[in-house]
Amino acid sequence: MSMFERRYLLTGQIVLRTALHIGGGSGTLSVSDSPIVRTPEGRPFIPGSSFKGAFRSTVERIAGALPTVRTCALLDEAGCPGVQGESQREFNRRRRDERWDEAKLVQELVAALCDTCKLFGSPFAASKLRFSDLYLAAGEDPVTQVRDGVGIDHDSERAVEHIKFDFEVVEANTAFDLELNLDDPTATDLGLTCLGLCEYLAGFGGLGGKRSRGLGGCRLVNLKVYELDLTDEKTRVQRLRDYLLGREGAGQRLAALTAADRMTPIDDVDSFLRHHVDHLFEGRSA
Repeated sequence: MSMFERRYLLTGQIVLRTALHIGGGSGTLSVSDSPIVRTPEGRPFIPGSSFKGAFRSTVERIAGALPTVRTCALLDEAGCPGVQGESQREFNRRRRDERWDEAKLVQELVAALCDTCKLFGSPFAASKLRFSDLYLAAGEDPVTQVRDGVGIDHDSERAVEHIKFDFEVVEANTAFDLELNLDDPTATDLGLTCLGLCEYLAGFGGLGGKRSRGLGGCRLVNLKVYELDLTDEKTRVQRLRDYLLGREGAGQRLAALTAADRMTPIDDVDSFLRHHVDHLFEGRSA
């Protein structure tokens, strides 16, 4: 088992540029045919799994064009065993027939998995990047709306008779709190994470369903980055103690300690993003 050496906490707000629809199923009190997902208290939220899927697809859309990054984009033909299909079945056959021990399995996975599967997870390893559910930011009083829709015949491009439905949305300008945790990343892991953050900062990321209707546009604002660095043997023990118990003289109860109390804030977030995205271009041909 490898030693825990580094952790990043990334926080901010996702602000809707257009209305958002993330379906909540039929077990709600909404009169809509397709209600939004809500907390037990009835407040809209964004499931972490929904944001993870959107964030991963945003990263994969660009990662394939980078000179030093491998991504399968969850397509079996890419040959990555992180995707269900023949590549994964062949990998498992080799693992079984050759009777790999744990060290051999890790060695083969490092060679076979693409970079995005290493970061976002696969059947063989958990994601290094953890996505919390996104709840409404403080002071938000969300406005929801029920919109009408019709079925479209894709051959005639006309509305289909007797196929009318409605769906619920959270209106634009609503803000949700974002929190991501990244543990023991490689330089490529950090670069891909920062790439995704840059896309959402620029407003090119999306969320939820019905995006072809213009829904799900959003922007990341107020991004903050905190770091726990345990790589220096001389300072490791003290930094780990400060992380777990708080800094000397802080005088706060453990439950009241914030990320800023436990970890080191990155003062220049823009330079941090630029530095780690630039790593993805190292080794490119002139």
